[in-house]
Amino acid sequence: MKLRTTLLLLLVAMATQAIYADDIIKVCGQNVQNFFYSLDRGRTTGNSIPKSNYTTEEGRNAKLNAITDALCFYRADIYAFNEVECCEESLELLASSMSIKTGQEYLPVADGLSYDKSESADGLIKSGFIYNTATIEPVGDNLSTAYGYNNIYPAQMRMQTFKSKATGECFTLSMNHFKASTSADPSYDINQREGNSIALLKGLNQAVLDPDILIMGDLNTTMGELCLNNLEHAGYEEQILKRDPYATSHWYYDEGYLIDHVFANTTMAAQVVDAHIEYVANPHSTGSKQTAYSDHDPYVVTLNLQAQPTPSYSYTKVTTLTPGTSYLIAAPISGLQIAQPVAIDKNYEYQPAVTVTDNDGAITLSDNKMAYYIEEDGNGNYYIKDYYGRYLYQQGTYKNTNVGSKSYADASDCKFSITSQPDGTFKILNTTTNYYYYANIYNSAQQFSWCNWANLGNNQYLPWLYQYNPTAPSAITTVGIATEPVTTRKVLSNGRLTIVTPNGRHYTLQGTNITTTN
Repeated sequence: MKLRTTLLLLLVAMATQAIYADDIIKVCGQNVQNFFYSLDRGRTTGNSIPKSNYTTEEGRNAKLNAITDALCFYRADIYAFNEVECCEESLELLASSMSIKTGQEYLPVADGLSYDKSESADGLIKSGFIYNTATIEPVGDNLSTAYGYNNIYPAQMRMQTFKSKATGECFTLSMNHFKASTSADPSYDINQREGNSIALLKGLNQAVLDPDILIMGDLNTTMGELCLNNLEHAGYEEQILKRDPYATSHWYYDEGYLIDHVFANTTMAAQVVDAHIEYVANPHSTGSKQTAYSDHDPYVVTLNLQAQPTPSYSYTKVTTLTPGTSYLIAAPISGLQIAQPVAIDKNYEYQPAVTVTDNDGAITLSDNKMAYYIEEDGNGNYYIKDYYGRYLYQQGTYKNTNVGSKSYADASDCKFSITSQPDGTFKILNTTTNYYYYANIYNSAQQFSWCNWANLGNNQYLPWLYQYNPTAPSAITTVGIATEPVTTRKVLSNGRLTIVTPNGRHYTLQGTNITTTN
């Protein structure tokens, strides 16, 4: 029996390896729950996990060793952390300990972040990276993706481009920590996370060194909430649930949820070989609070880096509206133009137009940042949202376009009726103000704005809509999907979820060993 099992594992490993190319990069992420270098901060007291509470070097070392003992097994090329103290020393300790336990040199990615301890008795946290110097190197600066924020989130939402030393292939990794559900008013937290996602999508415009983007982190919510919808509508795909719909990373009392996520854009998703949770850290995975070292389990992402061509996004001219998808808004102002989104540093403007080409009823672009997602409001009208997750609205007699969160659009009573016209155009009407969307030339500038005129004049046009066509041919090369055969996993067996460890032992979600022997 033992020989047969060994042969089976070898065959699985060989099959997995056959799918891989030469440039395999592993990324491990985790919220490690308040790992602090300082010994006198409030965030290392009162935590639900005993190992996260310490005021001595001995306690800090116990926490450090628990983290690296668990994570060194994966031999990741990059480790990305949430909730480490906002100082150099926290990542230095993690890198040093990981180096000792793996026999490989790890270094922290310099981010220049610190805080005035005299002003924060609790201490401040950040997101950060350490990397294996033999296999990978950071390229460019470590940057905040919390566009528009001045405190808290600039340290917790970070991005870094990395380059593989084997092939020179690059990708950008963004590690994020969205607002937790800690407020008395749940809608406040939801709105804050919506703002986090908008800031993130804006901040990722800084990823100019390589188009492949991996978004990870403790996003503090499950799929279906607006903040994660924004990422999906911008073209990012969740990678863990793609492979394991039962995955969980954090528990609220006796309910497990996946609130730590991995998202990849189109070119990056083609290079993701595996993404899964490792059930090794929180009390439900280890069996007790005493053996846990965090309230979140880690996750491991395996990449097979391959050069990807520039993607193509194709949009087809339509005469009927299908809500729940993305559109280009176009008009023949001078040639053919489409509406650009309001600039990311503005809340309103007359929307500029950019010239494009229609080939047999289709427009093809190299990115999807000009597209607008149209969704139903449940009452026969529609919302319109731009690539960054900002909802369009128009107020009073103003002719410019405003953008903001969904709550801003709701507060402005800005729901649109969208009606197809006999000539193939669409009338997008604010049902509150009776202003409608049109394209025009003003002071020689081609733009899209709003009016309430009975009739349009010369060089004034109702828009056409071009619907995103996800089935259009693409030059992107998918490397294939495989799973690692020797990792701790959660599996559904006989109608219940169990934890299966690399050595074949089976546990309940509460940590009880239920392994059967033959």
